[in-house]
Amino acid sequence: MDTFQFKSQENLSLRQRVMSDIRNAIIKGHLKPGDKLKELDISKQMSISRGPIREALRDLEALGLVVSSPYRETTVADVRKEEVTELLIPIRLKLELFALKHSVAKRNEEFYEHLETSVAKMKKFATDGDLPALVEEDILFHELVLALDDSSYTLQIWSGIVNRLRLHFIKNTSRFDDLGKVADDHAQLLSVLRSGDERKIEALWTKHIQDEDCLLCFN
Repeated sequence: MDTFQFKSQENLSLRQRVMSDIRNAIIKGHLKPGDKLKELDISKQMSISRGPIREALRDLEALGLVVSSPYRETTVADVRKEEVTELLIPIRLKLELFALKHSVAKRNEEFYEHLETSVAKMKKFATDGDLPALVEEDILFHELVLALDDSSYTLQIWSGIVNRLRLHFIKNTSRFDDLGKVADDHAQLLSVLRSGDERKIEALWTKHIQDEDCLLCFN
């Protein structure tokens, strides 16, 4: 955090704006796992009191983006390999396969067009080397699928893990030699969805999630 500077927050809705700015700094990689978030330093950079910052950090902790312990400084959260492989992957796979299983009739042309737009954006972001935007578009692609499920519970469960997935993707996707693979993989998912072959859809979706999450590098 030595070189990154927060901007002034004068005359703005403080708690949500502060939370948004710190969150964006984490998601975009300006703040790395383990970086200390000192309330005093942030308050000076933002030109505000420490109260809204303390509240924002509590909100970010609830989202899984920061870690705070009694009598210790708050730090940017990290994601362990075990958490990804043993918890996040199984939950994510179950959610998406459930949504796919119960949404066959809802996969209309408008839905496919949204996915095509998403894939096109991924290709552009990959070409530009814009990792944060690529990660967000990857997440949006899968949220479009999850949103097919009528139950609100699917997206509620997803919202509980998506920020941990963001941390994981930001940390590890940057180690890919070819970011274009992300767009190519999602183009294949779109293609198999259009085929309507449910067995192939389940097989490719399972492989995609397991490969995307498991084959990344870990410290």
